[in-house]
Amino acid sequence: MVKQKPWTAAELGRLPEGWRYEIDEGKLIIMAPAGFAHNDITTNVVLLLGPFARAQKLGKVLTNELGVLLSRNPDILRGLDVAFYSNERLAHIKDKSGFPEVPPDLAVEVHLPSEPDMERKVRQYLEAGVRSVWVIDPQTRSLTIHRPGQESVTLSDPATTVLEPVLPGFSCHLAEIFGEP
Repeated sequence: MVKQKPWTAAELGRLPEGWRYEIDEGKLIIMAPAGFAHNDITTNVVLLLGPFARAQKLGKVLTNELGVLLSRNPDILRGLDVAFYSNERLAHIKDKSGFPEVPPDLAVEVHLPSEPDMERKVRQYLEAGVRSVWVIDPQTRSLTIHRPGQESVTLSDPATTVLEPVLPGFSCHLAEIFGEP
């Protein structure tokens, strides 16, 4: 039996465009491009977090499947739907042309049925030092918030106020994440 050499983040550049790629402990994961509902929610989150972070001079909100290298040997590279980096963490990113090896403060994932192992992703984010992970489920119209050392909290009432301590002072209603008034 021939043992498969683990994939590394450096090798992703040789793969064809049009697909989304992640690496999970050296194993290549190929995903189809995201659909309309996924992108609609991602856009809503960016439009809520981005202007707030900029106005408060807290840091940067990034999107478009930002590849973040969570660990090496074997590599874990995840493509975040939305990431917030505080100014403090941004200062530690030396090479902004590649995949940052500094975890974001907030990782946001829009859960797709084709991604059955979301719990594994959440665990990897938290183990890498992400301070808060949002998992948004378009089917149940809910948001589950994960933080290190705390029980996860699921919000499903559209009128619920969402607070995020890694962005001090930020709040929105759950309905806004889904593009509802």
